Amino acid sequence: MAKKKVLTKSGLFTELAEKTGMKKAEISKVIDELVEIMKYQLSGKGAGVFTLPGVARFKIRKVKAVKGGEKKTNPLNGKDYVTKDRPAHNKVTARPIKLFAEALK
Repeated sequence: MAKKKVLTKSGLFTELAEKTGMKKAEISKVIDELVEIMKYQLSGKGAGVFTLPGVARFKIRKVKAVKGGEKKTNPLNGKDYVTKDRPAHNKVTARPIKLFAEALK
């Protein structure tokens, strides 16, 4: 069975241009601005939540710092190692909107 091709960025722009009648350059600007709005909304300045209507809801989840120095054993090779400190960071999570998820079933 032949593997289906993944839609590339330029392929997406071409398909959107054909379906909407807009130029690829205009679509590129719209997508770029959408990404900038998403970045702002998910940053510390925004609400921390962004909903792409009809598709998904993006949310920032704060991951706490983990203190290292703990001695553990690698289950694959049995060697001991010492864990490292990991700083706190933000993680973006995405959940599909119910209607979108049901449409894919």
